[in-house]
Order: sequence, then C-alpha cells, then structure tokens
Amino acid sequence: MKRRQFLFSSLVATAGSLLAPRVSLAQALPPGRKVIIIGAGLAGLASAYELRKLNYDVTIIEAQSSPGGRVHTFRNFEEPGLYAEAGAARIPRNHDLTLKYVREFSLPLEPFYPTEGKFIRVRGARTEQVGWEKFADSSMFVDLDEPDVWQKVRGGNDQLPRAFAQKLGKAIVYDAPVMQIEQESTRVTVKFKEKGTIRSMSSDILICAIPFTMLAKIEITPSFSVPRTEAIRSLEYDSASRVFIETKKRFWRDQQLNGYAFGEDAAEIWESTFGQPGTHGILQSYLRGGYSLDLMKMAESDRVGVTLGKLERIFPDLRPSFVKGISKCWSEDPWVLGAWAHPGDDTLKIAGTREGRIFFAGEHLSNHASWMQGALESAQRVVKEVASMPVTIGSS
Repeated sequence: MKRRQFLFSSLVATAGSLLAPRVSLAQALPPGRKVIIIGAGLAGLASAYELRKLNYDVTIIEAQSSPGGRVHTFRNFEEPGLYAEAGAARIPRNHDLTLKYVREFSLPLEPFYPTEGKFIRVRGARTEQVGWEKFADSSMFVDLDEPDVWQKVRGGNDQLPRAFAQKLGKAIVYDAPVMQIEQESTRVTVKFKEKGTIRSMSSDILICAIPFTMLAKIEITPSFSVPRTEAIRSLEYDSASRVFIETKKRFWRDQQLNGYAFGEDAAEIWESTFGQPGTHGILQSYLRGGYSLDLMKMAESDRVGVTLGKLERIFPDLRPSFVKGISKCWSEDPWVLGAWAHPGDDTLKIAGTREGRIFFAGEHLSNHASWMQGALESAQRVVKEVASMPVTIGSS
C-alpha cells in the first residue's frame, strides 16, 4: 500500500507541476466550455461542482433516478424517520476532503461508534462481552484505533451527495443510461437513453466517473488504447452485502449492550439506529468477500432468515422483537456489479492520464478505494487535469 500511495502521489504531483496554468483559471478559461460527466456518484458530483466554479458548462448524465451511487441510505423502514447506511458509512477524522465538503454544506456530524455499553465478539461457539479495546483488536478489515476517530452525517450520509446535487440542479440528467461514446478531434458525443428515446449530447470534454464494470459495457468509438481497455476490463470489484433487521425496540440496551459486534462469517454488526430518535431499532450485518457472495445466492427471505439466526446467537431476545428485514448486495446492483475496487499499479498509472478529450475519475482511481475520500480525491485530480488542458488539443 505504501508503494501504491507513493506511485499515485507522484503521478498527480508531476501532472500538476507540469500542467499548472501561469494565470488564474478564471482568466484563462473561455466562457461556456462544455463538459459532460457520466455518473452522479461523489466523484462525478464533486467534479461538476468544482468545474462550475471555474466557469465550465457542465452536464451530468446519470443512469439512476437519484444521486450518490454507493453512498446510499435506506429509509424505507416501518418506523418513519429511521435510516441505515447501505453503502459508505464511516468517515475517519483524517479524511480531509470528505470533511471539507461536509463543512462546506453545513452538514452536522455525530459519532459512528458508541462509548457506552458493552460490545460483543464471537469466537467459535463463544460469545464475549468486551470493551472497546478488545472489540477494536478483533477488527479484520479496518484499523479502528479509538472510537472518536469515526463519524457519520447526522440524518444519513446521502445528505452529502444530495447537497452537491441541489447546487447542480438541472445540470443533472437522471434515468439516462449511457450507451455509446464517440470521440472526434474537436468534440465528444455521448448517446444515452432517456424515457425510451435515444438522445445525443456533445461536449468539448468528457469525464467518465462510473465504475469500470459499467464503463466496460459502453460502446467506445474509436476504442480506447489497449492498456486502458485492459485496465478497464481486468479491474476486479469486491463483493459486500448488508442485511438490516428492524426490531420493535432496542432491547439490547436494557442488557447494557450497545448493538455493535463482530459475528460469524467475519460480519461487522452495527446498530444503525445509534444516535437516532425513535423506538424501533435496526441491527445491520455487514458481510464481505465470499460470505457476501454466498448470501447473494439466496432469495431475499432466506437472506433475512439466515441473518436472523446468526444474530439471535448474539442477541437471544431478537426474534420476538423482529419487524422486518431488508438486504443490499452490491455485486447484484445493475449499476455497479460490485462494492469497490482496489487498483493495482497498472490501473494507477492511467489515473492521471486522458485519452484525447476523455478523462477518468472514481474511487477505483485513488489511494482511498472504497471510501468517499477516494471518490473526492479523484474529482480533485480530474478537475486539475481538465483545467490544465490546452484549449485546442488532439490526443494525449
């Protein structure tokens, strides 16, 4: 990871030093220079937001009906007002770009982890009630450090992409999956389907801010270079799944438990309703890798049933309080087909390069893959690249 961070940082630093404009961007840019961005996840939204500050005419084309991509908050629970994160959930205090935009949009933060009550960890057939230190030591995927390292947006993390989208307004075209990208010497044309009709839109610059799993499905004319095509097709996305169990009450608190645990199948278990008002509770089981893929093979009712059974071993009073269950398996999401990617050196080498008028962004092209910070870092990079591009260009 240290080598990867060094490589990526060197690429970005080199590009910035070589291409930095000698006059202010506002003075250098021609008015109305048009940019199309594919994807209204955080990378696409932040790119559009910052480019508009630099007087670019920006349009985002988004396949889904709402912004955010994998920053996705579930709100369809039986008790009104409750919510749980189906995607990006935690914000570490050292993720400076994420926190910058949180402050810029005046979004309130609150702790992600509780400091009161006992945590639980499952080891074999034994269930232990432990304090934070032993709980944190049991983490297999993230260095938890101290509980105050971790935060979340009060009211749901989806408020961050929605804040971007509110600023961008009608610049975002929703429910418009892209089918084809055609690049010429003077423009890029995107063909997409909107309300059953094929539409075309042309621009001076195109930013692809969608997962490579989706970019690989789009017809590209002329084709990308062989190294980029191979990087797009070969990048693997990990599997991750969440199952949410809504309960009539937060009964675990009566037992001096806080609803956080490490369970079977390397599951992280969170009380999603920690910090929320209301009576009902939500326990979330978070699976990765092969455990997630095994869950994905099941019908929805079986996913909920299996999760109930495993959580019941940790919280014996769970079943009488059960209300409903919902699952989210990112590998079956048709607009991602995976949870996140961990780019190798070959992928990072193309992170700071363009193909003619086409640029690339997304968490899969950053040093913080799988985090909101990674998407925002890639946006920061691509905005610098676009702003540094000569007004008249041929190919890279």
